[in-house]
Amino acid sequence: MANLTIEQLTSFTGTPQNSDLIIIHDGNNAKKITYAELLTKIFSGSTQLVATGDTFSLTGHIIPTSNATYDLGSAEYKFRSLYLHNSTMYLGETAFSETNVEDSMEIKNISVPTSPTSEGNKGDVVFDDNFMYVCISQNSWRRINIDTSW
Repeated sequence: MANLTIEQLTSFTGTPQNSDLIIIHDGNNAKKITYAELLTKIFSGSTQLVATGDTFSLTGHIIPTSNATYDLGSAEYKFRSLYLHNSTMYLGETAFSETNVEDSMEIKNISVPTSPTSEGNKGDVVFDDNFMYVCISQNSWRRINIDTSW
């Protein structure tokens, strides 16, 4: 990799070498670090990041060094697609998996609505002995008669 000026840092070609230097600047101080040192700080154990053209291949886990500190993407710069195996994904303490997302309908433990405009959130579903109630939008309910002779 050649020496580049800040203005030339719009794109790179080639494969980074372990000895390539990267300059990190926090607005006040600059520090130089080799590509190999950077990977060692980011990845641990048997994890490797291999650059091939415009693709980075990962072998191993990505585990941050601090809890709930780092982002993947931003409000302005989002990832287009996220491909996951059918294992579990966690959002806070809530677990999502292929099975529980595809096969679930949540029955809320709330009182049945007393009118079509009772308080409720889209997706709420509740039952009583005669009806199933479905909230189709904020504070807007529909009810379905339950056939008890079935």
